[in-house]
Amino acid sequence: MKGITPVIAVILLLLITLSMTGFAFIFFTRIASTATNATESQLRTDLDRQAKKIVIDNVDATNAIVYVRNTGTQMIRATELAIYINGAKGTCTGTVFTDVSPGQTTSCDFSAGSCASGAIIKITAPGNFDELDC
Repeated sequence: MKGITPVIAVILLLLITLSMTGFAFIFFTRIASTATNATESQLRTDLDRQAKKIVIDNVDATNAIVYVRNTGTQMIRATELAIYINGAKGTCTGTVFTDVSPGQTTSCDFSAGSCASGAIIKITAPGNFDELDC
């Protein structure tokens, strides 16, 4: 009987060690998987945002119209574009921004009085912004 007790103790210690190692492996695998998925999702979001870039083609101060071109590689929704006049958020009246495909332009009528000499028109998109003097 004295020879069996150390063998059983060694077997129990080995089983405990193996179960702890298995638990640690599964735990760290799940943590790594979660971190990888979150990083991939954020990277995809950032890349989509960077693919939505604009440039102001022209500002018609007489008719108070700004023309914006999509220079990115993805379509920009009208709701993703914003206009600022001298730092204050403006609104489009009459003609409003529409969804714009890559390489295409859209326009926005804004209040004519706000385009005074020296006023700065700024258009923002998810990937960048552009500004131009009236």
